[in-house]
Amino acid sequence: MHKIRRILPFVIIAGISILVLIKVNQVLNESDTVSSIDTSSSQEEVVLDFYIWDDETSYIRPVANAYTAYHKNVTINLHPLDSDFYDDVIKLLLDGDTKIDLLGVRGISLLVQMKEKLLDITSDIKNNKLDVTAYGNMYNNVSIGGEYYGLPTRSTCWFLLYNKDLFEQYDVPYPGQMTWDEYRNLALTMTHGTDKNKVYGGFWPAWFLNFGAIQRSSYLIDDDLTYTKKSLEMLNNFYNVDKSHISYKQMAITNDIVDYLSLFENNKIAMMPQGEWIINMLFEYEKEHTDCVDWDIAPMPVFNDQKPDPVTWGQYQFASIAKNTQYPKESFQFLQFLCGEEGARIYAENGIIHAYCNDEIKQLYLNKVGKKSASYFYEAKKVQEELAVPNYQELYAAFKPIAKDYLLGKITIDQAMAQLKEKRNQIYEN
Repeated sequence: MHKIRRILPFVIIAGISILVLIKVNQVLNESDTVSSIDTSSSQEEVVLDFYIWDDETSYIRPVANAYTAYHKNVTINLHPLDSDFYDDVIKLLLDGDTKIDLLGVRGISLLVQMKEKLLDITSDIKNNKLDVTAYGNMYNNVSIGGEYYGLPTRSTCWFLLYNKDLFEQYDVPYPGQMTWDEYRNLALTMTHGTDKNKVYGGFWPAWFLNFGAIQRSSYLIDDDLTYTKKSLEMLNNFYNVDKSHISYKQMAITNDIVDYLSLFENNKIAMMPQGEWIINMLFEYEKEHTDCVDWDIAPMPVFNDQKPDPVTWGQYQFASIAKNTQYPKESFQFLQFLCGEEGARIYAENGIIHAYCNDEIKQLYLNKVGKKSASYFYEAKKVQEELAVPNYQELYAAFKPIAKDYLLGKITIDQAMAQLKEKRNQIYEN
């Protein structure tokens, strides 16, 4: 999903860290146990090992259960990996001899990076006449050189989550469509108290720092990085100048785990720009807690010249087939179920937006959320977060520590932009 309920200290993995190796070892031990089913005695028995990040378990498991209920000869072993380390661990597992049939892939740039280990399903999509129009406009940008290495599962969409109770407490009108300047001022207005009693006007997650550029369809490979610079300057205002958001230092450097979901539910955060996945997280939280806040949805703030049009960003999450699977046909059959109408219906019933959408599925989702404002997810124009170009994942990984140094006050914004251009030249010099 994009991210988990907590934010661990900002870690840049250079090579293979000891922690990642420990994670891999744990997964290998589990895989040996789960994958030891003897299928040699029966041609009909099919065991598909499906690797996902742990945040997705609550809605992928019902899909797997529904599929195996209709396909009695198929067993689907789900392997949920720690979300923080998923990308690194799954790459290492693909490089090894672990039995992997299906896997989740977080975003198009990672799909590009991993495509040599994935099965080309272009002909399967064509021969099975999949209705790809149901995936929406972003599907036009997910082929890699005209070939397809995965099908979309979720379609992410960023929005503004807000705490209605806090707005009522401080007698401030609920947020609607705002500009970024208006959002900044509102976050300041909603910030109260100090130390343990502090209520933050906003929370901005540390993992997505180039939001303003993406909202303007500007990417790190562009010659003009004006909006990348504006993104960082806006975050610096939120974190360091206004102090209206939980500090970047607390999220990135200390060993404190920032459980932003609990903070929101305990009236410590008034607004959170977040992805649609947090709706499902709220539902899961509310199953275990009784004293929960009243929340609602507002459009993502925009730049002055974008108002009043709702413009946000998002991307597909994918499910792919490992190139070395013993069951390419059976894996694709399950992929069709997961990524088609049946899987979409189950996702919607669990409060998750599937990439596959029609009127029925949209209504199922809106009924589950129970908020009219959730229609924003289907109405807003979404700009794709990443590009299907080589090394884009590497470029963004290089951008993060530079942005971190700026937000921690170690370098100026001009130094940050100069370093970014230098790193970009190094990555793409060949």
